[in-house]
Amino acid sequence: MKAMDKNQLLENLGSYGYPLLKPSPVGDPEDVLKALLKQADARLLEGFPVVLAHVFKERESFAWEKSKWDPETDLPTKSMLRLADLLGLSYFLFKLFGLPKEYQDRTLKLLSKYKSGKLVLKELETPFAKSEPVKAGDVELSTERLKNNFRNYVVHAPGSAEAQEKKHALELELLLAELFTPRQKEVLRKRMEGKSLTKTEREYFYRVVKKRLRALANDELHQMARTLLLK
Repeated sequence: MKAMDKNQLLENLGSYGYPLLKPSPVGDPEDVLKALLKQADARLLEGFPVVLAHVFKERESFAWEKSKWDPETDLPTKSMLRLADLLGLSYFLFKLFGLPKEYQDRTLKLLSKYKSGKLVLKELETPFAKSEPVKAGDVELSTERLKNNFRNYVVHAPGSAEAQEKKHALELELLLAELFTPRQKEVLRKRMEGKSLTKTEREYFYRVVKKRLRALANDELHQMARTLLLK
């Protein structure tokens, strides 16, 4: 089956309880989860427990839960390592917010497919409890944001004001990622928040970032973009 690209992933996430953009026809959960694991964007990976909870709610079982499924042979190395940590974090979230014990058990069973499954849980337990940053493979995640995301999209009604605000922030983050590099986004945020820029950052802002902002602010360019999107 053809691998899911980022746009398809964003559309499908809405069908699995993490609506960053808009809902779409439901894709196979394995494909959605695989595509999600390939993303190095922390804000996308933070949605993994939300999607997993939704899959557990909608399906009594899925392909990954079959006895013959092995993450080490089915997934690329980076995805395989990220999955172990995300399963551990999902387990602690399910337990923290009182989701059905069945969800917790299914998560532990998936994690048991790793020889290091128990060690993963042990290493994550303390930082999760203290809301400290953790790693999902090679990507650093905020346990505080993980908890807030899960609270917004699973525990509370998705239409709440807090969830909507989070959704808009995520949409903006994804759009910025399409136009600016991580370094450029950092300079933009500091500028927006009125924080002091270093001499190097100021020079970089005026030499590179401001040119892009000027182009984005051009009304004629906006109109051309809208026209092309409608064709």
